[in-house]
Amino acid sequence: MRQLVSERVAGVVVLALGVIACILARRLPSQAGFGLGPAFLPFWTGVLLGGCGLWLIARPERDEEAVTLGSRGPKRASIGFLILFLYTLALGPAGYLLSTVGFLTVSILLLDQGRPLRALSLGFGAALVLILIFRIWLRVPLPGGLLGW
Repeated sequence: MRQLVSERVAGVVVLALGVIACILARRLPSQAGFGLGPAFLPFWTGVLLGGCGLWLIARPERDEEAVTLGSRGPKRASIGFLILFLYTLALGPAGYLLSTVGFLTVSILLLDQGRPLRALSLGFGAALVLILIFRIWLRVPLPGGLLGW
């Protein structure tokens, strides 16, 4: 019960941070000469924080079996940080598409072991969606790398 109350309090704090981020982001210009302005990322980060806060407040009580971290938790977290570090190193030479597909595929395999084809298809699909969002919609230049695009 005590953990449930602390999670609800954390949810209220995260929700408040999200609302504050949205309010402060609205003070920034929404448009720039090349497209979206500096208010875009802080506003949507605030929306995401607010959604996470609401989820922490409203979610039902957790099952105790799902709470146990086990002995593999810190090792998996360390591997996750290593994958992220390697991803940042590979962005330039390999390009956005290849490095993102590799990063997402390995990350998904780390979380859901035993389904490599599913992890590869999800990684490739998510990388293509991200390319469409950043390159086409937001017009952000992405590293081309080996493929050149």
